[in-house]
Amino acid sequence: MKTVAIRRIKSKVIFKGHAAALTLDTYRTADGKTFRRETIRHPASVVIVPILEGNRLLLIRQFRHALGRYIFEIPAGTSEPSEPLLRCAKRELAEETGYLAKNWKRLHEFYPAPGISTERMVLYRASGLAPLSRKRMKDQDEYITPKVVSFSEAVGMVKRNAIIDAKSILGVLIGLGRVRW
Repeated sequence: MKTVAIRRIKSKVIFKGHAAALTLDTYRTADGKTFRRETIRHPASVVIVPILEGNRLLLIRQFRHALGRYIFEIPAGTSEPSEPLLRCAKRELAEETGYLAKNWKRLHEFYPAPGISTERMVLYRASGLAPLSRKRMKDQDEYITPKVVSFSEAVGMVKRNAIIDAKSILGVLIGLGRVRW
């Protein structure tokens, strides 16, 4: 298989928002051809599989404005500039669920939409959960309700499309050991 060297030669910010920027990038191949692509520039994110005693998983039900509805997910969030990813995961778990975790394990990393976005997601399993002693501090635009389900119920939710976002599908299947390496 022949690999063609491709180099970005120009990048223009079209829009800069709170969590991401949109750029229009121009590329040149080794044979002199050029092409342009839009790219969403996004910081790294974390995804958490929160395990409760008794083979139970802590999901969240969250309103997603892009879909215009609530969906079931596992907790996740975007890192702040220079924030270590494990610290981000701990912060997001507390903010979105009201729990802290004693044990953390990094499971995997992936790019959810590499055709249009630079976002890299790092998947963690969190166990030894305990409720926060104070009220959780969620973001102003977050409408989240925690939901506890059994492992088998979580896998069933993936199978019947009750869990529909890619990060949560991967998190449930990898985090609960349904994918064997």
